[in-house]
Amino acid sequence: YLDIIESKLLKKYFTIQKDYIFCKEGCANCCKQGEYPTSELELMYLIKGYRELDKDLQDKVAQNIEDVKLTLENSNDKMYKCPFLIDDRCVVYNYRTIICRTHGLMFYEKDKDGNVRNKMPACVNDGLNYSQVFDVEKGYISPELWKESGIEAEPVAYNISRDALMNNSITKDYGLEFGASKAMIDWLK
Repeated sequence: YLDIIESKLLKKYFTIQKDYIFCKEGCANCCKQGEYPTSELELMYLIKGYRELDKDLQDKVAQNIEDVKLTLENSNDKMYKCPFLIDDRCVVYNYRTIICRTHGLMFYEKDKDGNVRNKMPACVNDGLNYSQVFDVEKGYISPELWKESGIEAEPVAYNISRDALMNNSITKDYGLEFGASKAMIDWLK
């Protein structure tokens, strides 16, 4: 399933939007402050990746988990650094969750009333992905900024929300059940 969404969808979308994407190896802004929604199936895959790590990295991840728990216990904030981030690198990169695989692209979601809302990657506020065409004050992609940018490809939001990627014809064909979802750290307690 991951091979299909990576090769058929995400690779194509990241290529089309490449002029708006500033993600590169070592950039870990998206891994330093989040809740990282994770399904049961994704958790099993993360654990498989964790078990393949050498003992030293497993110990570092375990310590990160403890640090996150302690930080969250002493705070009202629900945002935290991903425990699998070590030296600004994901140590389970090939086993990462869907939200991690899609992060960086603009996507859309439908609310309960069926209204479509574009969602920007958080790094737009750090002057990264889509920032050259995003009007911060108005909260949307500006046609004027797009024209000024000189970028030929239109900034596009894709149907790659977690819900869309976990509940589609491909998942039905494969009989995939993702199970319950919650913040990654809540699974790791």
